[in-house]
Amino acid sequence: MKSKARMPYNNFRTLTPLLCMLMLASCISQTPVSYAKSVDNLVIRFRYKVHIINGLPDNAKPLELSCHSNDDDLGHHTLWKDQEFQFKFGIHFWKKTHFVCNFSWGSKSLNDITVFVNEVETRTCRETGNCFWKVETDGIYFSNNDQNWEKRFNW
Repeated sequence: MKSKARMPYNNFRTLTPLLCMLMLASCISQTPVSYAKSVDNLVIRFRYKVHIINGLPDNAKPLELSCHSNDDDLGHHTLWKDQEFQFKFGIHFWKKTHFVCNFSWGSKSLNDITVFVNEVETRTCRETGNCFWKVETDGIYFSNNDQNWEKRFNW
């Protein structure tokens, strides 16, 4: 009785999980700096940076702020004239990425101000990947390019 040649299915069975793991690792790894410009043209952006700028006229009273999400407490920060606090993060696919900040300047305060939430800022900040917030004497302004400002909150 002749024996039939066997196809090497065992090799494929052991190789398939390894290939899947390599593909997954390449998808979730960070993008090298050399590819940054091509990544900026993507329709979907995964990483964002929020900038909070003290645009107040002098250092008589500093801007006090504290920011957090459901997952991260970014702490308390004191910003003097023209100083900036910034943080970067990746968005979640299966749950909402939502950062809020509390601002105080002298006797004025604004609490639970949303500085990033998936549904809004992923559209408005997608092109640059940056969301800018500037605190002025009359309120808080928003920009996605640090040039064109829109007033969002009054003191």
